[in-house]
Amino acid sequence: MVEGISFNKKEEYPIYAADIKNQNADYDYDESIFNSVNEQENSVSESDIELLNEQLDSVQENQGIFSKAWNGFKNATNLGVSSEDCEEAIEKYKNGEISYEEASQKIEEFKTKQDGSLNLFSNIATSFAAIAAATAAGAAIIATGGAATLPVLALVGAGTGAVTKAGFKMTDRATNEVEGDALDGKQLLKDGISGAVTGSVAAATMGTGSASSTLASSAAKSGLRSAKTGAITGAISGSANYTIDCAFDDNMDFNAGDMIKSAAQNAACTAVVGGVIGSANGMLRYTGKLNSGGMVKNTSGIVENATKKDIVANSACSGAYKIGNDRIHSFAS
Repeated sequence: MVEGISFNKKEEYPIYAADIKNQNADYDYDESIFNSVNEQENSVSESDIELLNEQLDSVQENQGIFSKAWNGFKNATNLGVSSEDCEEAIEKYKNGEISYEEASQKIEEFKTKQDGSLNLFSNIATSFAAIAAATAAGAAIIATGGAATLPVLALVGAGTGAVTKAGFKMTDRATNEVEGDALDGKQLLKDGISGAVTGSVAAATMGTGSASSTLASSAAKSGLRSAKTGAITGAISGSANYTIDCAFDDNMDFNAGDMIKSAAQNAACTAVVGGVIGSANGMLRYTGKLNSGGMVKNTSGIVENATKKDIVANSACSGAYKIGNDRIHSFAS
């Protein structure tokens, strides 16, 4: 037997048992030890299987209505890492096809992807709610003779965003299987701050343009504008969310690369969503379904008389002035 080499665990010796057997045939060693090593390497621990199942159960128990719905979609379409992929990984471990670490890593990947998707969906909902609230508030201010400045509308967006995101995430926690998880004060505060950032940015960067001369051009222009808005909002909210998560999680260290990745992922997704919805909005505006007077009227009156600092291109202000002015025309007619 070769001196200094232990056969108890694979990681404890630098040369595999098979190599020792083949390359050192002149040495005396116990064949039973060699066989024991192979059996140990190929054996599957029942306790490890139980740990993997418990790990997966814990992840699923923490998922509420939105997370479960998204996981169900992934199971049905085979898109992304789903719970079925985790169950398959555990089965592969049972059959000796992959290691315990590989199976556990697959479950952790599933958890990370689910958490990220929930955060992304909550950001999208937050952005839409903030834009709607800021536009409605701006229109009301303009209709009553006030000045809907960008700071005012951004503040409306921030408040709406804080409530929307905190409520969205709380709803998901309230429908999971963890007792008392819904009213987690630290999580509510974190989601509120994150939602305020996302809401204020969304309100400050959105815009509503008038319909173009054709359906296609109206859809294209509105889609591109909304895609740009979505990308900006997504990038800022993604980086802000990551930074806030690091500040609230003692076990999470800040990494610039991870922050950039979070920003890029959010920007790409919200740009696509914004583009699709913007195009649809452009087509509806062209057909006159969003305006009582048919085609969107050219801005006049209060818009022309407003100071330039109050009219911000591609912002909630421009949308508010547009809608407010249309309402004034509608009331007068």
